[in-house]
Amino acid sequence: MSSWYLQQISIEGFRGINNEGAPLVLKLKPEKVNSVSAPNGVGKTSIFDALVYAITGRIAKLDDLPAAEQGSTYYLNRFHSGGVGTIMLTLSPSGGGNPVMVTIQRDAAGLRTVSASNGADGNAILADLNREFVLLDGKTFQEFIDLTPQKRGRSFAGLLGLKRYSALRQGLASLAHTRSFNNHFGVAAKHAEQKAAAVSAQRASANIKEAYNALVGDDYDPAQSEADMLARAHSALSSIPLLKPLCDGRTFEEIDPGSCVDAAKAAEGGEARNKLATIIRDHSRWTEALATAPSAEDAAELNALSKARDDALELTQGDVFRQLFSVSEAILADAAWQDPTTCPTCDRSGPDSVLDHVRDKLAAFDAVEAASKTLAASWISKGWNQLDDLEKLGVQPEESSLLADAKTNGVKGSLSEEQTRTLVKWVKTLADRAMAKISELLQAKVELEAGLPDKLTAVVEKAEAARRLQANLSDLRSANAKHEEVTNELNHIRQVKEFLDQASGVFATAESNASARRLAAIEPRTKEIFAAIMFSDVVPALKKRAGSEELAISLAEFWTLPDISAQAVLSESYRNAFAISVYLAAAALYGGGAKFLILDDVTSSFDSGHQFHLMNVIKTQFARPGVPDGPQVILLSHDTALEKLFNTNSNEGGWWHQCIQGTARTSVLPQSGAVHKIRDATHNFLDTGNITDAAPRIRQYLEFKLEEVIQKVAIPVPIGVAFNDDKQMAKTLIDPIKEAVNLHQAAGSLVLEPVQVTGLQTSVTTIVTNYLSHWATGQTQAFSAPSLKGVMQAIDDFARCFQFEDPQGSGQFRYYRSLSQKV
Repeated sequence: MSSWYLQQISIEGFRGINNEGAPLVLKLKPEKVNSVSAPNGVGKTSIFDALVYAITGRIAKLDDLPAAEQGSTYYLNRFHSGGVGTIMLTLSPSGGGNPVMVTIQRDAAGLRTVSASNGADGNAILADLNREFVLLDGKTFQEFIDLTPQKRGRSFAGLLGLKRYSALRQGLASLAHTRSFNNHFGVAAKHAEQKAAAVSAQRASANIKEAYNALVGDDYDPAQSEADMLARAHSALSSIPLLKPLCDGRTFEEIDPGSCVDAAKAAEGGEARNKLATIIRDHSRWTEALATAPSAEDAAELNALSKARDDALELTQGDVFRQLFSVSEAILADAAWQDPTTCPTCDRSGPDSVLDHVRDKLAAFDAVEAASKTLAASWISKGWNQLDDLEKLGVQPEESSLLADAKTNGVKGSLSEEQTRTLVKWVKTLADRAMAKISELLQAKVELEAGLPDKLTAVVEKAEAARRLQANLSDLRSANAKHEEVTNELNHIRQVKEFLDQASGVFATAESNASARRLAAIEPRTKEIFAAIMFSDVVPALKKRAGSEELAISLAEFWTLPDISAQAVLSESYRNAFAISVYLAAAALYGGGAKFLILDDVTSSFDSGHQFHLMNVIKTQFARPGVPDGPQVILLSHDTALEKLFNTNSNEGGWWHQCIQGTARTSVLPQSGAVHKIRDATHNFLDTGNITDAAPRIRQYLEFKLEEVIQKVAIPVPIGVAFNDDKQMAKTLIDPIKEAVNLHQAAGSLVLEPVQVTGLQTSVTTIVTNYLSHWATGQTQAFSAPSLKGVMQAIDDFARCFQFEDPQGSGQFRYYRSLSQKV
């Protein structure tokens, strides 16, 4: 993609520029330094805002206003009836070719549309222009100094042309961030599943031992193979003559224990046998359910752990905020959320990363997280999530289940102490009911067995033991399969995490090294520019720790002191110069699609001398045409003293200056030929006798003509004269002109004609006597319209004394090249 110069800006209906039906059009010169000046409140900042919106798509100072201020409604000019703001940028390719006009519009609903001429992709061009050093103002420079080292380093990556690499580095770091990664893949939940599967397997194994012993009559040997165990279990059932027909031709797990019980019922008959079978089955169910109940020690441990978590939580903003921060982090870390500086809960934006802020907040919950993990581990390992059967058996019809909510919070480790106490009390109630029920069933079993043959009673018990053995074998296999499945998932997740950690580390090192190389190239240039602006024994330094995103600023030399904190000792002007030097150095070395920079009021902290030095740096060391392959620079300023320097530079070539006037209610227009308008307006006021409005305009016209003479004829003046802005300014300009004329006249080198020398003295006398002597003391009541008309004529005559007719008889005049040279 080509790089671009800014050739023209057209604005209508946007911010403080109404111009309905007649857009403000500023023509710029790509081959020159461009400057635009305006009084405060005229529209200079609106021009900068329009460019910011055109290139970046937003104006942060409006979007960051409180919701009640409705900042988005202030993008458009309130006096424009069309309800649409239009910005048109005319861009010329640096390599030559036809200009491209990119038009950006915003309607009252906030809808932004972009179009471009010549079939170009307007959005792509604007995205290419969106570099950190294209739109610069005083706030940008102040923030560069005030930012934390990490945020400064991330911002600086854009200046180095490494913005995409920095974004990718941050993206990889975000993906590899342990908490975010674990939350995304549900690692904690999977560990809980793994632990639960292990607990279920342990419980099933214990039940298998009990059922095997009841069926076979021997203790289960863990070293025994499953096939051998099943064969012995089959043999124990099939050895009972009554059950042999039901076992033949079937594996142990294919035998139906219910059919075995039915066979015993059929052999004996009677209601007592049916009731005994039911009692034995119920006894087994209650016994297995009671076996899942945690012990009193387990309950005390859970109470202590939930209290420890509550204590840790009290030191934070609470569990609700933890959930808010966790959800916000997940959203901000997601690739679909493109702007980490915009809050997903309120859509507010700022200069800092909301993701970093959320993670800082979550860090305060580390103690809570640790307590929660310990609580969840105890919950799972002690079988608190295995109590469903106990509750189903023990709950009364009028009672509500308490385990559902408790299980969810228990797995998460978010049980409060109050919830735990309620749960422990509930489980104890269920356990007491279970023990009472088991005792009741045992008593009923003994009473029934007393009236039944022992042999048939044993058959029913063997069949019931077979049922328990089959059920727990199935549970063991399911638990082992689940454990293996989750373990494999966790291994895969671990491999992904290891890859991301390694990729993030490798890329961070590469990006850091690239940044360090470019920083090494920028730092010397930064020092040169800073020295050319400030002319002092202060040397700035930029430091980047290897492998880190952090960029530290310091002073390599602070007069006689080495390695001093820049933020601690530098005044506002020095801070501003430091930041400007860094940005200009980066732009000079690592420019992107934009071959232009826009500087908005970046000299407000400088005195007039340092303003001059900065302009000189821009003119001779940085921008076109002083540096042929340098960028086009566009300066926006309201500083009246700086405007004088702009006028001076524009008369010397290589500089294009224009000023604007107007109001937000009506229109803002460029004032070409402003001095002629001042002259004409002054004559109009004098013609109507309006001395009050005419007198100050005479001062403006006089100062302009005096400066014009000084510039055109190359009369030397002290540097401070260019920045003087008081009522003595005209006298200060006249004196060096007179001194220069006298000097050349004494040396015999004066090119002026004798009549011009005489006319010069006459004009000065008129100007001083009839105007300056009164104006400097504020005695404007001494003015009269005729006398001031004479002053206006004397001003024109004064300038004509330094001109000659060329060609002779043509009536056209031009300034002498100097006081000693005609052309």
